[in-house]
Amino acid sequence: MDSIRISIVQTDIVWENKQENLRLLHEKLQSLRGTTEIVVLPEMFSTGFSMQSDMLAEANSGETITALKQWASLFQVAICDITVDNGRYYNRAFFLTPEGEEFYYDKRHLFRMGREAEHFSAGDERLIIPYRGWNICLLVCYDLRFPVWSRNVANQYDLLIYVANWLSPAVWHGIHCFVPVPWKISVTYAGSTE
Repeated sequence: MDSIRISIVQTDIVWENKQENLRLLHEKLQSLRGTTEIVVLPEMFSTGFSMQSDMLAEANSGETITALKQWASLFQVAICDITVDNGRYYNRAFFLTPEGEEFYYDKRHLFRMGREAEHFSAGDERLIIPYRGWNICLLVCYDLRFPVWSRNVANQYDLLIYVANWLSPAVWHGIHCFVPVPWKISVTYAGSTE
């Protein structure tokens, strides 16, 4: 298996302001052109971890995904993050490739203490994404607390990516990428605790 370059983009999210968050992301993607193959964003990067699902939800054909699909092609990177969907609301992870492929995973374990289950529906299927010779498992934040959900049965995946958006600046937060092969390097990002 060939190596793959992953960039983890941690941003100060402008609360419930999709247009500004997209503008800020576009700037960061421009600076990453030609240096990476996968860009991983924080959970709900375009809105913050808001429970206003009825106000902020978009279909997969909405403004956010449409812009990100264009940027994946323009900057030749796969983009991985979260959005929400119309009808039933999901905290939905996506993986968009420069070739136009789209993969979606609905967060299975909703954060009860944040009342997430009152505003979102839980997903029920795990997703393994084939990308450039790698099989990637994409999970979201609180799924981390349920290791049986991420168990690598029969070596189904080579890379496990968790995206997260933790509200308190006083706790460790960020994005986690794990390569469950002993001779590979794990990539972990911990946000500022200031």
